[in-house]
Amino acid sequence: MSEPEWRLLTTLPDLPSAQSLAEILSGEGVAVRVSSDASVLGQAAPSRLYVAAAQFHRAKYSMAQRQFTDEELAVLSAAIPAADPHDP
Repeated sequence: MSEPEWRLLTTLPDLPSAQSLAEILSGEGVAVRVSSDASVLGQAAPSRLYVAAAQFHRAKYSMAQRQFTDEELAVLSAAIPAADPHDP
């Protein structure tokens, strides 16, 4: 079996956000890789998400179905459970 061809899906402002989105896409069965220019863990540097070219449209559609706010990405990247709107 040959290696998949990778295609740039999106660029995010930091590594934790990119890793969070990668986990979500991976959970949906999309082959995903993260590439970052950060030289130190926690450094704010653009991070790129690549997906298998054959799954590019599926990944784009998945992202379009869920437009994440910066706050949601921050919560995901910190692994902090989001507040339950039904729990006062």
